[in-house]
Formats: sequence, C-alpha cells, structure tokens
Amino acid sequence: MNDDITFTGERLHAGDPLFSVDLARHEAAYQLARQRMIDAHRVLDLGSGSGYGTAALAREHPRVVGLDRIRPDSKHRDDGHFLRADLGGGIPLASRCFDLIISFQVIEHLEDPTDYVDAIADLLASDGTALLTTPNILMSDGINPFHVHEYRANELGDVLQRRFGTVEVLGIGATEPVHAYFAARSARIRRIMRIDPLGFRNLLPRGLVEWLFARFAVLVRRQTQADEGTPQASWQDFPIGPADDRCLDLLAICKQPTDA
Repeated sequence: MNDDITFTGERLHAGDPLFSVDLARHEAAYQLARQRMIDAHRVLDLGSGSGYGTAALAREHPRVVGLDRIRPDSKHRDDGHFLRADLGGGIPLASRCFDLIISFQVIEHLEDPTDYVDAIADLLASDGTALLTTPNILMSDGINPFHVHEYRANELGDVLQRRFGTVEVLGIGATEPVHAYFAARSARIRRIMRIDPLGFRNLLPRGLVEWLFARFAVLVRRQTQADEGTPQASWQDFPIGPADDRCLDLLAICKQPTDA
C-alpha cells in the first residue's frame, strides 16, 4: 500500500521535475546545513515534511533526526531517523541535546510561533546553532493557503531574539535567470487571480481551497514552463547574503539559546 504523504503543491517531494527550481531553492539552505553539521554530534530537522532533506543529510551524518507531525514519504524512511510529534503535544526529546537544529519553511505555517521558537531554543545545545528559513514577504505571491503569517527580516529577528542571544538574519537570493523565472510565474499568478477580484475564494471550505491550490501550483508551473521555459537551476543559483527586498527567502542563524 502506498502511504506517502499527500501532494499539496506546497510541500516539496524530491524527484518532481516540475518543481526542480523550488527544490534547488531549498537545497541552498541544506547546503549550509551540511557545512555546519561537520562539527555537530546530533542534528535535528524540525518540520521535515516529506523527509527528502533529512534523508540527504543522514546519508552524510550518522545522527540526523527528522521530526514532523506527519510521516515522511516511504522512499526516505530508511535514511535517518524520523519521529512523529506535534508541538502542541510536546516533543519527546531531551533538552539541549542537539548541536545543530534546522527548520526550513516552517514558521510561516504558524499563527503563533511561540511554542515553535521555545522548542528550538530548549532542544539546542548551549553552544549549538539553529538555522531557520522562511519566505520573504516582500517577494511572496501571498496566495499560499498554508502560510498564515509571512515575515520581513526585522520582524523575524524580533521573534527569534526572545529566545536567542545572537540572531543574524540573512537572505537567500537568486541569479537573474532564476529571478526572471519567478517573476514570470508571479505575473501569471496575478493574471489568474484577476478572475476573483473580490476574494470570493476565501469563502470556500478550507479543504477545497487547499485542493485547488495543489492543482493551481501544477498549472502555473506547466504554463510558465511552456511559455517562458524553466531554468536548469542548482543550489548555486541561490546565493546567501544580506537580507534585502529582492531576496526570496530569509535565513536566520540563531545561537546562545536563553531560558524562557
């Protein structure tokens, strides 16, 4: 029986060529994690989703744990260690037990990030590092129904400084061909959204909105690929540097966890 997690159009699954640019965008953060985990004894991927990132790291490091409220795709379960848990129910892991915690594209899904930030700070070793990414609201299409709150760089820093003594917020940018691809995709989305200028989609049942978004994600990528093409992007097309208005994602590097 195939019990892989449901395709949502928002959660990424490795191996789908239609989402290759999106996967490369996320791989930039995982490349940074690879550099940081060389000196880490234990690594936690908090919000591991389909599990492709956790599995890739686990093939290079013996102590990587992926944690999410859902099970990973079956093809990733033999790589690394996966744990199902929900922040609301508590995480069954010892305090200060991870030298490196990564949590990519998670915080935007939370209306109140307090428990999430607390969990990371409590699980991180006193001399450890936490890496978090989230979309830059200034470059966001703003239509993802799974994103309940997106951030500016200063706002993200303020949220994290409550539990970390040192927080540096950087940006994940893109080369010009990749920027052009995302701009074309965004323009297509805006044209499609003109058919609903009054926002009647917000009155639809939540389940239907999510189902439509998954199909919408595929449609937009197919049409953009057919009309403008899709660049052959790798993680190197998404350089990390200072956060600015044009960066696609924000990357927070957090150290010195404090007590609540």
